[in-house]
Amino acid sequence: MEKKITAGRALSFYKFFDHHTGEMRDSIWDLLEDGLWQDFSIDNFLYNESVGDMKPEEWKPVFPYITPIGAGFRWDAQRQCVKLDYYHPRRIEDADMSTFLSAAECFFSRYEGKKIGVHLSGGLDTSLIIGVLRHFHIPFVLAGLKSDRFEMRTERHIQQILGELGEETFLLDIEETPSFSHLERVPKHQVPCEFIRGNEADKVLAQVFCSAGVEVVFTGQGGDSLLMEDESHGLAQYNIGYEFLTPWSAEMHYKPLGIDLVSPLADTEIIDQISNLRLGQAEDTSKLWARHFFRDFLPRELSDYCYVADFFGLTLDGLDRAKTTIESLFEECNDLVHHHVFSPTETRKLLNTSVYSFDIKEYIDFCARISVAVWYHALFRKA
Repeated sequence: MEKKITAGRALSFYKFFDHHTGEMRDSIWDLLEDGLWQDFSIDNFLYNESVGDMKPEEWKPVFPYITPIGAGFRWDAQRQCVKLDYYHPRRIEDADMSTFLSAAECFFSRYEGKKIGVHLSGGLDTSLIIGVLRHFHIPFVLAGLKSDRFEMRTERHIQQILGELGEETFLLDIEETPSFSHLERVPKHQVPCEFIRGNEADKVLAQVFCSAGVEVVFTGQGGDSLLMEDESHGLAQYNIGYEFLTPWSAEMHYKPLGIDLVSPLADTEIIDQISNLRLGQAEDTSKLWARHFFRDFLPRELSDYCYVADFFGLTLDGLDRAKTTIESLFEECNDLVHHHVFSPTETRKLLNTSVYSFDIKEYIDFCARISVAVWYHALFRKA
């Protein structure tokens, strides 16, 4: 029986360059329905994932005449390849705390009258957002994922402190929606996507904010770039679409509920301010400058101390728990495309290997295969 896909929604953070027409398309659902999915190159996709997102010029085509272009990337017509899309901050001569707060106040004024929510991660970046909202006496609802694991000890403590500041605060057990959970019900999407890993947690958090009547949710996305980048030789450039936004969550889960998912740190005026404030600073992986400069907006535990956080163990635990589902998806994929990486022998070998023994290349390859299998499954799922 011929396989028939059912189309999903077009996502604005993806564009597709059509080499036949020389034009950009907003969607390729019609092409997929006509059979383009059969021409998808698994080998090239796995290769591109191994190359990584920082070298898109080296990517190989995953479709014969269609090039997907995600958030943070652009099509270079002259070189006929995908390139990273950077924002270059403007120079400000007199940047100081007052100019930063003016930019922040201008940003938050756009959402006047809306009910605000904030992701309560327990990290410095979202803590800063919360502190600045309090400075302007803007009320907010807090929601986040909590864990009793050792790796989350500092975040857990910060969540308890900041949780008292919200009009309402919701902390969900991360064990209920671990990484890679419910891969079989990831929404339909037009190309394999790495964001599927946290899809279930994204969905549940969006529903919590919706139940609380929240209309816009702020994240601290982008802080790991903006507060750490090397500015010692001049203003750094930033890839806002790739580093500061969470397009999958925003469009798949928040937008359908009528909620805007926004990072204040993605605002170009705020980027300009912080870039100029940090001008002359070297790479700062501990965010020491930010801890000092924004100390009046942060809990003492974040301004006076810094710590090393590593949550990869949580990710690997989720991956290990998902093996039964992954096996089923790989079997389904093998029946559909008969590619050697999904063969019973290869699947058995991979699933019999402890995920905790993977090096980074093996982990990336495994996740890429999962993305492909999930994509095919979602394409043909009826609902």
